[in-house]
Amino acid sequence: MSTFSYASVVDRIYARKSSELYDNIAYLHHPSGVTVVVLRNIPESEVVEVNFGNTKKHGADRSTNQVSGKGKKGALVLQTDSKLCTFKCKDGSEHVVRAGVRGTLVEMNDRLKTHPDLIRTAPDNQGYIAIITYGAGVRDTEGMGEELPQKRLFLKSN
Repeated sequence: MSTFSYASVVDRIYARKSSELYDNIAYLHHPSGVTVVVLRNIPESEVVEVNFGNTKKHGADRSTNQVSGKGKKGALVLQTDSKLCTFKCKDGSEHVVRAGVRGTLVEMNDRLKTHPDLIRTAPDNQGYIAIITYGAGVRDTEGMGEELPQKRLFLKSN
């Protein structure tokens, strides 16, 4: 019996990078310059609520922001300390997710409103947090740390 190891589909397309400022997030950085923000430190307790900032305490609701066109008209400009969302776990803990990089917020994952635990159970695909782009011609940005190891899939054959 032999075992084969393959990089996940996500890791074949995106470079997985850490955040220099926040240890709870990672970036899936595409060669085109688009970056997907995902959770790096997965909580053990079930996530019961994701808040994109629709109250006075949390600011404007980022999930309702409409972006259109090639120039991403209407997109929010992010600073490294901009809050993307807050999520609450079943055990009562509350976690804040910040951008960690300067860029333009293109999309927040609306699916997390109805299925908040995706942020924990499928962080690299359906449970992503946000999609960020950068200015014209910018392919890499400050705030991204070192490259993280790829997730590997192991297959056994007879």
